[in-house]
Amino acid sequence: MVDVIRSEFSAPGSLGDFRWMIDQPEFADCLFVFNDNESQFRVHQQSLGTGHVCYAGGGNASIRPYQCVQPPRAMGIPTGDDGGYQALDTHAKSVIDEAIAYLGELLATGQYRRVVFSWNSARETLGTGIFEVAREVTDYIVERIELAARNAP
Repeated sequence: MVDVIRSEFSAPGSLGDFRWMIDQPEFADCLFVFNDNESQFRVHQQSLGTGHVCYAGGGNASIRPYQCVQPPRAMGIPTGDDGGYQALDTHAKSVIDEAIAYLGELLATGQYRRVVFSWNSARETLGTGIFEVAREVTDYIVERIELAARNAP
C-alpha cells in the first residue's frame, strides 16, 4: 500500500506548492499527481519515452517536466480541456480512468512510497485552481487516486 498525501496550496515555497515540494529531499519517495488538461495528457500518453509534453504548465501543472524523468516523479490527471469537466459523463470518466490505470502502473513499480495530490480542505475534494470542475468529477478523481494507492503492492 502506498500512502496518500492530500496537499493544500497556501503559499509559494511551502507545503502545498508542488513545484517547491518535488525538489525537497523529504519528498523523494513521492509521485506527484497534478491536474492536467486532457489534450496534453493524451499527447504525453501517446509519446511516452520520447520527451514530449515536458514543459511546465500553470498551477500545479508547473511540475509537468517531472513526468518525463526516469523514474517519473509526476503524472497528470485530466480535469478538463478548454475548461473543467462539467459532469462525470462517459467521456470524462473514461479519460480519468485511463489516467488512473497509468497511475496504477507507476505505483506497481514499487518506486514510490507516497502519492501526493492537490486538496481543497474547504470543499473536502480535489483542489483545482485554473479550471472550474464539477464536484462529482473532483470527488471521483480523489476516490480513484486513493483506491489506486490502496491497491499498490
